[in-house]
Amino acid sequence: MDVEQVVTELYGLRPARFVAARDAYVARARREKDTAGARRIGSLRKPTLALWAVGLFARARPGEAEGLLRLGAQLRTAHRELDGAQLRALSREQHKVIDALARDTVRLAAEAGERTTGSVLREVERILHALLTDEEAGRQWLAGRLTAAPRSPVGFEGVEPAPSAAAAARKPPEPAELPPEPEPEPEPEPEPEAKPKPRAKRRPEPEPPPPARDAAAERRAREREGRVRAARRAAAEAGAERERAEVDLAEAAGALERARGEAEAAREGLRALQLRLEAAEKAEAAAQKYHHRAESAARKAGKAAEAAARRLRAEETGDE
Repeated sequence: MDVEQVVTELYGLRPARFVAARDAYVARARREKDTAGARRIGSLRKPTLALWAVGLFARARPGEAEGLLRLGAQLRTAHRELDGAQLRALSREQHKVIDALARDTVRLAAEAGERTTGSVLREVERILHALLTDEEAGRQWLAGRLTAAPRSPVGFEGVEPAPSAAAAARKPPEPAELPPEPEPEPEPEPEPEAKPKPRAKRRPEPEPPPPARDAAAERRAREREGRVRAARRAAAEAGAERERAEVDLAEAAGALERARGEAEAAREGLRALQLRLEAAEKAEAAAQKYHHRAESAARKAGKAAEAAARRLRAEETGDE
């Protein structure tokens, strides 16, 4: 059994059909004595509606999915080279692209018959953001084998700036060169009864550069950004958990409905069997009565036959 092909097939199914299909493949692998395959397939978790929808988008529109991953590669390159202008431009582009792709993903899911909510849309956006930074998850996504939502990114973890770029970023800026002060003009010799000339005014000193941002304020800003990212991750994970619970609830409701139908059918069958049993018992009672009457008639007929035989023998003996 080709396990990777099975994984691709399973994650292409709608979430409600996943568990039954997975268990069937596990049973088949066990029949074929493929212990490793059975373990691998059995460990697969049912996808959330958002994860399934993201996979559906990659299968339906592979060109646009590849475009998103190319954007992720460009972002990683800009981060590695510490290209601030490029990072800003690509960051603006990624927000527009992810917003459009997320809405298209939810639309495709709805067209496939799945009911989507606002929480599904937000979880789809989170997964697409994570795919921008996780290169391996992006490859699995394109192959149709994304079995779990990638971890929410914090910056570009694992992508270190290039040494030359880092050194350039650490190099302090050269201090601005101040214009030389003009030397004061020499005072002329005093002339009799002449007023001295006023001294030349100095040029105003250039304003000092603005003070650097307070280090404590920067630290507080970074801590606040970290708390915001953590809160976003927690909200996204809670939304995903709620989505999984909604899928489980829908499956449980379907199973309950099927069980109720089967129970009602069984009760109907039982009622039919009870009616057949009652009819059979009545037929048995009637047959029993008929048997008693026939048995009694047979005994009487036997006795009459014996009496007739005795009379016949007596008549024959008397004639002699």
